[in-house]
Amino acid sequence: MSTAQIKAGTAGTVLMVEDETTLRVAVACMLRRRGFSVIEAEDGLAGVDLYLAHQTEVELVLLDVNLPGMSGLDVLKTLVGIRPDVKVILTSACSKDILASTTGDGRPLAFLRKPYHVDELLRVMHDAGL
Repeated sequence: MSTAQIKAGTAGTVLMVEDETTLRVAVACMLRRRGFSVIEAEDGLAGVDLYLAHQTEVELVLLDVNLPGMSGLDVLKTLVGIRPDVKVILTSACSKDILASTTGDGRPLAFLRKPYHVDELLRVMHDAGL
């Protein structure tokens, strides 16, 4: 689907859990320009709270692994406990090999290494079903 075919908010809703404010704001802005609705959380606990409040709307979670307080992997476990079929893309500056490659139930995870390019993010989102 081309950007020209998308109206604001019609491409899907993404929950972005990212503690780096500059990155979170920039990526959220880019996604909104491409028609996505974006809900932003600055830490893991806020991410879980916002997911609970908007779980019927959220189609994909873009989740940083290294978060203050509640880690991204703990957030992932919580979200899978709430909704086992939740779509999550983990992001980290670390190598994917360092991270567990499944949700624990054998379902593979999507992973995006920071820093990433917009086109790479959109490709991974598309591959994840959004």
